[in-house]
Amino acid sequence: LQTNGAPPDNQRDEVRSLLVEPKAELAAVENDIDDLQARLADYQRRKRELTSYVEDLGALLSPVRRMPPEIMARIFEFCGDIGARGPHAEPSKRAPLLLGSVCRSWRALSLAIPRLWTTLYLRLPTNGTFVKQHEILQAWLERSRPFPISL
Repeated sequence: LQTNGAPPDNQRDEVRSLLVEPKAELAAVENDIDDLQARLADYQRRKRELTSYVEDLGALLSPVRRMPPEIMARIFEFCGDIGARGPHAEPSKRAPLLLGSVCRSWRALSLAIPRLWTTLYLRLPTNGTFVKQHEILQAWLERSRPFPISL
């Protein structure tokens, strides 16, 4: 093993016999690695499941869940209040849609606040029909009743 040259014929069998044990050990190590990788994948999957479960349970303790609907409704109104003024007053053009897409209870609450639906930003196509825009306008008008709507 002190040379880069090919071993002479009389040493080849000796080299082959020296390879038997390390090859077997290498195969065993590779099997161990495969087993450990499978176990690691199982642990990672279980970690994802537990993380999701912990986050879901933690969300139940969120202070916003204990907030009375009247307060939430007032906050929702500020999100879409086009007349709001001040350093943090920045109404969203899509506030009713965004708030309603958070969860089922926020959707129900946003649909129950007519004042939230009193401003509509509607883009009209330059050609073609206005079917989709008509449907949006109808829904917005129904949701904003009895308040007037601003376009």
